[in-house]
Amino acid sequence: MIISGMHRVWRCQTLNQLFINNEFIESKSTDTMDVINPATGEKIDTITFATEHEVNDAVAKSKHAQLEWEQIPEPARSDHVKLLIPLLEKNKDELATLYVKEQGKTLASAKGEIDKAIQFIDYMTSLSMNNKGEVLQNTRENETILLTKKPIGVTAGIVPWNAPIMVLMRKVIPAIITGCSVIIKPSEATSLITLKIAELIRESTIPAGLVQILPGTGETVGTQLAQHPDIQLISLTGSMRAGKSVYAESANTVKKVNLELGGNAPVLVTPNANLDKAVDYIVTARINNAGQVCTCPERIFVHEDVHEDFVNKLKASMEQLTVGDPFDEQTDYGAIINQQQLDSIDEKVQNAIKNGATLITGGHKIERSGFFYEPTILDNVNVEDDAFKNEIFGPVLPIVTYQGFDTAIAQANDTNAGLSSFIFSENLKEIMLATEKLKFGEVYANCEAEEVVNGFHAGWRESGIGGADGVHGLEEYYNTTVSYIRYD
Repeated sequence: MIISGMHRVWRCQTLNQLFINNEFIESKSTDTMDVINPATGEKIDTITFATEHEVNDAVAKSKHAQLEWEQIPEPARSDHVKLLIPLLEKNKDELATLYVKEQGKTLASAKGEIDKAIQFIDYMTSLSMNNKGEVLQNTRENETILLTKKPIGVTAGIVPWNAPIMVLMRKVIPAIITGCSVIIKPSEATSLITLKIAELIRESTIPAGLVQILPGTGETVGTQLAQHPDIQLISLTGSMRAGKSVYAESANTVKKVNLELGGNAPVLVTPNANLDKAVDYIVTARINNAGQVCTCPERIFVHEDVHEDFVNKLKASMEQLTVGDPFDEQTDYGAIINQQQLDSIDEKVQNAIKNGATLITGGHKIERSGFFYEPTILDNVNVEDDAFKNEIFGPVLPIVTYQGFDTAIAQANDTNAGLSSFIFSENLKEIMLATEKLKFGEVYANCEAEEVVNGFHAGWRESGIGGADGVHGLEEYYNTTVSYIRYD
């Protein structure tokens, strides 16, 4: 493992505001949080959370704006949204710099996320001319049935810290295209970059009131949005705990809920795998954002016949990684988001070792400013350990061996999570069986987790309800009216 240096000092123009009705306003709250650069441990700004009154005000303005917006034809709405693309392109470097300072991922990764957000906007706006209903024939003469898709109304989006730009777009863009409005509660850890994007929204021609940004905690702002009777859909990307809370709080108003929650992705490496390819893709996916991605490989099942060779190749690859300064082009991954998450990773690793796991490489916090963890491999992990049963959310690969393919599938499915899964094999039958039998919303065969914008990103079981991306993601923001038209 190579450690890159740190040499930059950051000064940020304050973004300690709320974004309501296209205006940046100061919150009346005394509830604040320091924003810490996870790569240096330095304070870069302060965030003040929205009050209950400010949330209600934002919802009221959002409702008013939405009722006017839904009268605009969808292709015309998309034309307004498209204008975000040149604004993101023009400001990409500034956005990426702030993103890295606030969140700790590498500069290349931050720019890549912005590029993907641009692709997402381009694709979703192209759907505006799609069919938005059906015509059905009733058994009765002289009667036609129309199914018409209509905007669901005021929506709310709760955005995580690990992909705050892309996930923000997943909540904002479909809402605006379909004729809805959206109120965003960003993660407390990445409110600055979200408010920076609000500046671009204000520069665009998207009308005031359609996008509101309200920093706050899940327990306060998130709960209020979930309970609010004027919000018709709440979309959350985050932990299982947060998702369950929002689900429960939404019940009294019977609003639609869209949840993308945590994962615990299994990886099957069969005797027929190209091991070099498997190692390359597994490492690439695992170190993305220092492993802080819900689709990352979390549990590695390796057939006993290729176990030794696989572990040796994986060790060599992990030990070549450069960890440190996220602005350094040579850095493979940057910082863990905060001390709490760093401690959680280390606790899972140390407990696994105590319970008999073999430490192949890594296994420690990196002693430097900021929050960093070594690239780590754990072999012969107890499948009941926390490092195997639950998401680690860090640059750690726990490994077990298997003999029978069906047994490995069963063990892979033995989890409450159901987001992503992986298989590496050059045998078509194995790949097809895995695709059929793995009980996960996504199966990646011989590739890293890529989530293309025209696909569908959705979890099973406790990993979520509904989904995002593609045509199906857009349809999450519609209601359907059935009209019976009789013409006797």
